[in-house]
Amino acid sequence: MEEKNFTLIKSYKLLIVWFIGFIVGTVFLSYVMSLLKISGDYLALIWLNLTNLFVISLFQMIYKTERVYYINYVTYKEACEATREERKAFAYKHINVFSKASLIFLIYSAISLIVKINIGINIGVYTVLIVVAAIRTVPFRLKEKNKY
Repeated sequence: MEEKNFTLIKSYKLLIVWFIGFIVGTVFLSYVMSLLKISGDYLALIWLNLTNLFVISLFQMIYKTERVYYINYVTYKEACEATREERKAFAYKHINVFSKASLIFLIYSAISLIVKINIGINIGVYTVLIVVAAIRTVPFRLKEKNKY
């Protein structure tokens, strides 16, 4: 039998580091973009794709550390009761869904730049994709319930 709580220690330090990295990354990107004088349409698409990268990096971090309790509907107790395989599989499902949404938006971004789609429509498409991805993860459960 596998040890369920191998080194799963309740800590939010990595999550705080991720948030700080996101803030520093976005501030740095803002500075670079202001120096390059990038237009609003390009800027919005770059920002939205960067946000996707950060979301995927968050799920990668959750996958590697098995800290699935960072996902808002999973408690630390539930995470401890799950096996390593269950935690990894649960996190991987989230990575998979959000990576697909990010890839779709990246392809859409290229088309948007070529066709010159309005920035409001771009933001709307992004929002719909992220909301749909989030809704698709709602049925995911850390532990399958017994059928008995």
